[in-house]
Amino acid sequence: MFRNNEASVKAGWLGLVLLVLSGCGQSQEPSRPGETSSVTAIQPAIQVPVIEVKTSQVPVTVEVTGQVTAVYQATLSSRIQGTIDNLLVREGSVVRKGQTLLMLDNRDLQAELSRVSAELENAQAHSHRMEDLYRKDAVSKQELENATRGLRVAEAARKAVLAQLSYTIVKAPFDGVITEKKVETGELASPGQPLLKMEDPEQLRLEATVAESDVRVVSVGFSVPVVIDALGSDPLKGKVSQILPAGDPQTHTFTMKVELPQTAGLKSGMLGRLRLEKGMTTTLLLPKSAFIERGELASLFVVGSDRVARLRWVKIGRTFEQGIEILSGVDAGERVIVDGTKGRDGALVQDMTAVASPSQAP
Repeated sequence: MFRNNEASVKAGWLGLVLLVLSGCGQSQEPSRPGETSSVTAIQPAIQVPVIEVKTSQVPVTVEVTGQVTAVYQATLSSRIQGTIDNLLVREGSVVRKGQTLLMLDNRDLQAELSRVSAELENAQAHSHRMEDLYRKDAVSKQELENATRGLRVAEAARKAVLAQLSYTIVKAPFDGVITEKKVETGELASPGQPLLKMEDPEQLRLEATVAESDVRVVSVGFSVPVVIDALGSDPLKGKVSQILPAGDPQTHTFTMKVELPQTAGLKSGMLGRLRLEKGMTTTLLLPKSAFIERGELASLFVVGSDRVARLRWVKIGRTFEQGIEILSGVDAGERVIVDGTKGRDGALVQDMTAVASPSQAP
């Protein structure tokens, strides 16, 4: 009896194992790499114009940074020592050539002028008396010559004092504006001490140091575009007025001076950039609208042969009127979406270039 029960249990377990094995045999194999699922998400197609990446000829330019300075500028100082008695101008004062700007205390020199003037009168009277006596043979020729020399010495002494008096008045050497005032009334001015600075704001130029390899592409009289960042991106038409004949032996650069036209808001001290063209080169260009810029990064949507848009990061370079230069990331012949803001990664693209720009009928 027990043997029959044991046989029936073994038979039941055997049937269960066969049932499990038969279920496993009906299972599907796993998908192989590269195979796509039979059910995929279908994205709606986007209708946008597409442009082909092509090479273009662009100028090779070199940008050199310089500073705007006045053509006529001067640092005014005193030639003698004296107390500043009257200061007639301030920063920003518009002055004319010959206008008095500053006066020093001249009381000591006025007293000296009175003394030498009296000595000159005495010398003149003595010279006249000696001439009369010489005509009467009352004095020798030597005595007359001594009187004449004394008169000349007295005249020279008076001229010297008058010159010293003229140094107590500082005048404007040209029309311009006062840019800096270094002293105040009552201070003691010493010989050679800077007192005032002035310049002519109507005549400005850009001074820049240019590498020796770039100097040869321009010469005096050439027109060059100059961009003043403080005034915007529109370039000014500058004219090369001077290239110093001697360069810096340490940096191998030469100073170039470019005259600038009168422009509202242009002031000395501003930074500017002059552009020197050194020929033409071939590069890849695309319109600015094709790029999506995020700080220093830029991307665009490339449309492959399967008409699917794929986001790609690129490295951009200079900006030209024709477009923006591409340094790396795409190759000539590839197609990209013209308006990068309308692109979508992985979306099917329907090229609308022919619709946007229909061909002209014959």
